[in-house]
Amino acid sequence: MPRPSPVTDEVRRLFEIQERHAWSIDELHDTVRSSLGSADYSSVFRAVSMLEKQGLIDRIDLGEGHARFELRDDHHEHIRCDSCGRVAEVPVCVLDDAAAQVQSLTGYRVLSHQVVFGGLCRECAARA
Repeated sequence: MPRPSPVTDEVRRLFEIQERHAWSIDELHDTVRSSLGSADYSSVFRAVSMLEKQGLIDRIDLGEGHARFELRDDHHEHIRCDSCGRVAEVPVCVLDDAAAQVQSLTGYRVLSHQVVFGGLCRECAARA
């Protein structure tokens, strides 16, 4: 069992109490460094990897070229603003019927799917 780490404790706390959704490693590193006064990037990376292995957080790909992480919860999709990059969660899985159809058409047993919708958030749409 790894010994307790202030960095790991802070990363876990951020996932559990922040209303922030879909953290990147860089964002976590900056926030942990601000909270603790210092934090090594590799320590934040190791903390995230450990939490992912423990099944507490999920890795998601929002099409930005880097992974993001969020607290494991009920499955849901995401939508990302094509203008400002803001990410929001779609509160329920809207693809359950599609997954069943893919399973029926291919014979594969669908275990997971990941879809990111793109569009404009309210603020960017109002400016457009």
